[in-house]
Amino acid sequence: MADHFVELLGTAPASTDGGKLTFVRGSLCTTLSIWKDSYDRSAFGWMVHTDYTDLCDRMDGFDGVGIRIDHPSQTGDAGPSDIPPAACYLWPAGSALLSSEVSAGVTRYGPPSLHFVRDSHDLGLLFLADTHVRRNGVWSFTPVNSEPARLAKAMLLARQCGDQELERVAVTKLRNRGEEPVARRPDYLFRQAVADWSRQYAKATGIDLSDLVKLKGKRPQYPEIP
Repeated sequence: MADHFVELLGTAPASTDGGKLTFVRGSLCTTLSIWKDSYDRSAFGWMVHTDYTDLCDRMDGFDGVGIRIDHPSQTGDAGPSDIPPAACYLWPAGSALLSSEVSAGVTRYGPPSLHFVRDSHDLGLLFLADTHVRRNGVWSFTPVNSEPARLAKAMLLARQCGDQELERVAVTKLRNRGEEPVARRPDYLFRQAVADWSRQYAKATGIDLSDLVKLKGKRPQYPEIP
């Protein structure tokens, strides 16, 4: 299966481990995973995930510092959703080749998925997006309920990379959204959710996010815009 995917993608991975093809571009590591449905082993799907390499190990417990890229399903559904896609392809029997529908999908959506994230700065901007971002027929999986966690990851990435422009955009969004309630709880504010995630990320990585953690208090002092 992995060999068939490599042929269709037209790009050799840096490594292959079972159904995982890994591609490396500078500080970014992109993995195309082929997976079987947990309940129906005759069904499978594939997805792409791009991570910032230098934080992968320390942030492993938080799904790294990366983003998943989704593509239209075999049924033609091209609408981004806050619900992860289900396996929707039939696993080929024996040594049979992939179906024409699967081959067409991999050929069409595989390459733009692998190159969706341009660099670390672009990854940070995707974290800061209000919702899913579309490019070349595919999109980032950035559901609304993950916004506080994504903003904290954008700040973490900005400080790891010394990216002041990214930090500036993140702080601006934090100030604009800070006093909004999240998670259907009027007493739990956006800035407090960011503070909770920042505390966990700082502990895992050793990167200073103390100014964000302090936003948990009742009288917050927002970070200065660099």
